[in-house]
Amino acid sequence: MKKLLTYILCAVLMTTFLSGCSLSISDIFGGSGQTGITINSPEELIAHLNRQRECGVYETTVRYTQELSENEFDLLLDSTSLMHMSYTARGNEYTFTMTPYPGERIANAYFSQNTSGLNSDEIQALQIAQQMVSQAKEKTSDPFELELLLHDMLLDKTEYYSGSTDIDDVKNPPRHLTVVGALLDGRANCQGYTDGFYTLATMAGFTVDRMSGTLDGEPHMFNTIQLDGSWYIVDPTSHDNDSSDTAEYTYPYFNAGEEHKGDLDWDALQEHRSIAQTSSSSYYYNFKNSSSRHNYEKTHDDIDDLARFAMKEYTQNNRKTIHLMLEGESASKWEISNALDLAGRNVDWSFSYTYWYINAGNNTYITVQFS
Repeated sequence: MKKLLTYILCAVLMTTFLSGCSLSISDIFGGSGQTGITINSPEELIAHLNRQRECGVYETTVRYTQELSENEFDLLLDSTSLMHMSYTARGNEYTFTMTPYPGERIANAYFSQNTSGLNSDEIQALQIAQQMVSQAKEKTSDPFELELLLHDMLLDKTEYYSGSTDIDDVKNPPRHLTVVGALLDGRANCQGYTDGFYTLATMAGFTVDRMSGTLDGEPHMFNTIQLDGSWYIVDPTSHDNDSSDTAEYTYPYFNAGEEHKGDLDWDALQEHRSIAQTSSSSYYYNFKNSSSRHNYEKTHDDIDDLARFAMKEYTQNNRKTIHLMLEGESASKWEISNALDLAGRNVDWSFSYTYWYINAGNNTYITVQFS
């Protein structure tokens, strides 16, 4: 019996090592009905639940020295970014049952080549995701371009849908909350966009997670991504700012550090992944970078200079779609139009343009398309 227990323990430790997660012995024996860990604060409980989730352990029993209030339980759910969680209590022993979003199961099935845990819709979503990842990888080997292609392919396929977020059956959640709604139905809310990007980017080899918070004071979910050891924000929902087929996207929160979080906000306990304070010069979309499609100066602190730069890129470099950031100023539609019209009068070209913009924090993100 002792030898058998040793083999089982070794197998569990090897599984956690290969998955890149880290569970202590008390974590392992605190899962699935065992009571091996005592927890004294919400912060400790959130950390424990997140460790379990990362390692694919979705049921855990702990001794919790405090009484779990309804508000505290809601905070646990927000801070683990799970689709659903429930618990039972017997004295100070709490058993938590966690239900992840389908994207986690789909990505796991992709890597394990085992779809037995997926339903028919999830299998179909997996097949679509495989095709999208394969198409993106055929187009580029550059990590920045690959991430951007997958992001834009998701937005091309999906429209925002504001439906009910109530989950009456965890085995059959509203489709728009998940990657199933995003890829099969073409509609999703922020949870569905987040699940969609998580699925695609994870399958492509990126390390991705989710985070709950607020956008303009309203509950919101978005992705986090690890690049060169640091964590950044990606919010595909906010970037899909127009439902028309010809619309171009703006990218205020593409690999953003906390300095560019704009109107996004979160509680400290919700920051399961520590977000980099500053945006990376290599990966933040609105900085000039080495990507062949995006190696121009996007950041400007004067709207007239920004407009003149846009005209120069079009007339001299034949760049028809230009993404720009006006730093430190929240510009209005009239101010943007006026600056572009004024800059256009000084070039000897006949052209028309369309633009899209979004104000995020103290910055304005503008995409200009010339024709």
